[in-house]
Amino acid sequence: VDELSLQLISALIADTENNNFLFIGSYRDNEVHSSHPLRAYLSELKRKEIDITEINIGCISKEDVNSLISDIFGMPQHLTRSFSDIVYKKTGGNAFFVILFLQSLWDEGSLLFSLDSNTWKWDTDALDSREMFDDVGLLMAEKIRQLPLGCQHAMKMIACVGSKCDELILRLCMREGDGSQEGPSTKRRKHNIDGNDQLLMLDFAVEEGLLKKDDRSYIFAHDQIQHAAYSLIPENEQGRLHKHIGNLILKHIPDNRVNDVLFIVVDQLNRGVSFIEEDERMELAMLNLKAGEKAMSLATFLISASYLKAGISMLCENQWEKHYDLCLQLYSLYAEAEYCNGRFQDVGLATGFVLNKAKSFEDKHRVFATLIKSLAAQNKTQEAMHIGFTVVTKLGVERNFSLPDKSVIMKEIMEIKMALAKTTEAELLNFPEMK
Repeated sequence: VDELSLQLISALIADTENNNFLFIGSYRDNEVHSSHPLRAYLSELKRKEIDITEINIGCISKEDVNSLISDIFGMPQHLTRSFSDIVYKKTGGNAFFVILFLQSLWDEGSLLFSLDSNTWKWDTDALDSREMFDDVGLLMAEKIRQLPLGCQHAMKMIACVGSKCDELILRLCMREGDGSQEGPSTKRRKHNIDGNDQLLMLDFAVEEGLLKKDDRSYIFAHDQIQHAAYSLIPENEQGRLHKHIGNLILKHIPDNRVNDVLFIVVDQLNRGVSFIEEDERMELAMLNLKAGEKAMSLATFLISASYLKAGISMLCENQWEKHYDLCLQLYSLYAEAEYCNGRFQDVGLATGFVLNKAKSFEDKHRVFATLIKSLAAQNKTQEAMHIGFTVVTKLGVERNFSLPDKSVIMKEIMEIKMALAKTTEAELLNFPEMK
């Protein structure tokens, strides 16, 4: 979950006027370290004495594993005991792992249903000596390797894009490249699919429960499956593949759809930045600017800042001379995004850079406004007013008054508070609109 979502969830939970709101969330505690933002939000909610019920969901017991297998097999528990004991030993009682382990046994023929005796059969000694993977990811990777090569290639492409991939995007990604060969058929395969149609070959993955098909999108059934598919890409080739995918989408997407896939394209190219040539850096910086602008329009300020920061990282010292407008827009918008995020130190750095590099006073207007708002938000009123008066003076506006003394400001604030204390809510709502 991104930080903006955490802020929204925290605000909803902490709203004391909302008495009919129940929020249920889940996370893997081994993936949420002590410095993870979620920890800070949970601590803050507890500090505010918000009722939080934590339920630790661990592994299931040996008895539960036997009960689960008994239900799956439709056999009495005393008959599945020897088998379930082995499964428990191999999986540690991880429910998800139990299901995957059973599926892998069925796939390789180690678990069979006998039509003669109308019951399940297995070789206890063979299963007991069977090598077990240390984690789910390795097991899933091995399962994916059993699929046809074309299907594997398509799954790698989807994994690069994310947990979900639109069919249109996937078709664009598959326009070029290999992976169209079909591997040897696995046991129980009855489909004869043209190896050149990798998209159609994803039916194999859907049948195996690795992917879900939702209308015109493919979705990984579990995040561990996505990680497993991605792990099959050699580490030194991952960045190159991300760049390849980004360029393919950008090359083949219709002009009227570019904005729809802008985030996907920029994400892919950013992840492949180590393979970006020098002459491509400015184009990628421009794409990051567009993505940052789009994210700002959607009020996703953290995401906007990340795109703009990535765009700035594409610049080198002399780019202010070569690509002045691009640099000015990147830094100016980045300052605004970080102001919205409350990262005032970054606002100061970005605005300082523009004020130092901008060619004209007009080009500084935007960052001056951001800087003044940032200082005001930090309660640095005097400094904000000083900069504001300096700006309006340079704009030719005559100022015939001096900055008010702090005591004068405090006196005015107290008078306003006293006036408000004597005013009812109804009277306040009926006040004439300020002009």
